[in-house]
Amino acid sequence: MSKINWKGIHSVLVSPFLPDGSIDYARFAELVETNIANGADGVIVCGSTGEFYTMTVEERVRLFKATVDAVKGRVPVIAGVSDLQTDIVLELVKAAKETGCDGILALPPIYAKPDLRETEQFYRRIAQASELPVMLYNSPARIGVNLTPDFVASLADIPNVVAIKDSSADIQQVTELCTKVKDKLAVFVGYETMIRSALPVGCVGVVAMAHQLSGKLVRSYFDACVAGDAATVDALEPALFGIYRCFKAGSFYAGIKAVMNELDQPVGIPREPLLPFSDAQLESVRTILGTAKVREAIASVE
Repeated sequence: MSKINWKGIHSVLVSPFLPDGSIDYARFAELVETNIANGADGVIVCGSTGEFYTMTVEERVRLFKATVDAVKGRVPVIAGVSDLQTDIVLELVKAAKETGCDGILALPPIYAKPDLRETEQFYRRIAQASELPVMLYNSPARIGVNLTPDFVASLADIPNVVAIKDSSADIQQVTELCTKVKDKLAVFVGYETMIRSALPVGCVGVVAMAHQLSGKLVRSYFDACVAGDAATVDALEPALFGIYRCFKAGSFYAGIKAVMNELDQPVGIPREPLLPFSDAQLESVRTILGTAKVREAIASVE
C-alpha cells in the first residue's frame, strides 16, 4: 500500500448522550460539522474520547456510518475498533470497511497485557482482516503495554500499517520513534500539548481532544507551530494547556464533556462507570477556564 497522506489535526469525536443515556445522533452530526469547519484534517469515531468502552457493537457500527454520512468525503474517517475480544475487533474492522470508513485505529488487546510477541500477532491478524489502512495506538498508561520504537519498526513492514498514535507522553520515546519509522509511518502524538515539541522531531500530526471544543484555537496553534511563529504559539499556549488542566480535574474523558458543557457546547454526561463532574470539580473547571482566559483565546482566533 502506498503511503497514506494522513497528517495534521485528527479530532477524536465525543459521543453525545441524551438524558436517557442513548446516543444523540443528531447532535453527533453537528459535532462532526463543527470539527471540520474549525479545521480538522480527519476525524476519529469511537476512540477513547468517544467512550467506545461503554458501547455495544451495534452502537459503534451505527456511529461509523453516521460519521461517514456526515463527513461526505471531505476528510478521512478513522474508526476506533479496540475491544477486549479479538473476535469483536475483527467484527468492527469488517464493519468499518462496509460502512465506508477510510481506516482503523486499534489499541493492543485490552486488559490482557500481552507481551510484544502476542501484540505483534494481534496487529498482524487485524491488518490481514481488511485492506483498510491501520493506525497503531500506543497508550501504555491505560493498556499496560508499551509499543516501543523497535517494536513499531517491526510492524512497519505490514503493507496497510500506515500510522501510529503515540500517547506515551514521552518526548524521548516519540523522538526515537520518529527516527526509526517516520519514513514509513505517519507519526501522531496523542495530546495537543505535545504539538510544539513533537513536530520538529518528525511527527506529522496530533490525534486531538481539545480541537472539538475550542473553535479554531488548536488549528491556529498547530499552524503556528508548523510556521515557527513563536509569538502566536506563546499567546495561545496558556489557553490550550488550561483546557488540558480542566480535563485532569477529574476522570479525563468525563472532563472533556464537562468542559464542552461549560463552554455551551452540550454533549450530555458520560456513561458509567464514569460520572459527571462534581460541583467542586466543575468549580475547578470554571476557575481554570477563567484564569487561562480560554474563552478569550478562542474568540481571538475566530
